[in-house]
Amino acid sequence: MRNPDWVRDEIILAMDLYVRAGRKQLPPSHEEVIRLSELLNRLPIHPPASRDENFRNANGISMILGNFLGVDPVHNQPGLSRNNQLQAAVWADFIDHPDLLKRTAQAIEAASGSPNVTDLYEVTDDEDVFPEGLLLSRQHAVRERNRAAISAKIDAVMGDAGRLDCEVCGFNFFAFYGEMGRGFAECHHTIPLSEAVFQRKTRLTDLAIVCANCHRILHRVRPVLTIASLRCLVERTKPLASGGFA
Repeated sequence: MRNPDWVRDEIILAMDLYVRAGRKQLPPSHEEVIRLSELLNRLPIHPPASRDENFRNANGISMILGNFLGVDPVHNQPGLSRNNQLQAAVWADFIDHPDLLKRTAQAIEAASGSPNVTDLYEVTDDEDVFPEGLLLSRQHAVRERNRAAISAKIDAVMGDAGRLDCEVCGFNFFAFYGEMGRGFAECHHTIPLSEAVFQRKTRLTDLAIVCANCHRILHRVRPVLTIASLRCLVERTKPLASGGFA
């Protein structure tokens, strides 16, 4: 049986170790390699039935660290095998952001024991996975499906403003659809994925009122856009949309 391919969460953890080790390969006997092997075996990503006795063992992790030699421009030597496209993609996402890499690795480890990630064996659409990996993406989705928090946010905004306008584009479901849209909006969790896992509860200030279109775009763009940056983009494109696109 062939072990499952590595996924972003695992590559992020391996890259974090590679960077912490001084951007070099560590041998299988190194205590940090053994520790990472134990952590990867705890991650609820790959079903137990898909793993053999060598799943993410120290030898395999040392080889993955060696593969980074072929991605890292400070080395003029190839990695131990052909460059893995996923390793190259993760490298590009994080090498200029070492603090984000470190915090994301810490967040993945913290999320590995969360009850919110017990169903990760299910198939997940790649478009729904953020650069921070599957575990943190799933936790983000769970927070955004928290009906109690969404209802509290909607009630608070209705109480203050009397209406539910998208904080990005201004769309209002009630104004457009009438009674069918009364009291309806979606909520977007604004805390970065690498930080949200360390919060015990979702605060109302962490949620933004958005329409379905803007919410999907916020989730679709990599890296994730902020509410303010998408609002600026919408403001720039509104004149074009009203006058027709060339």
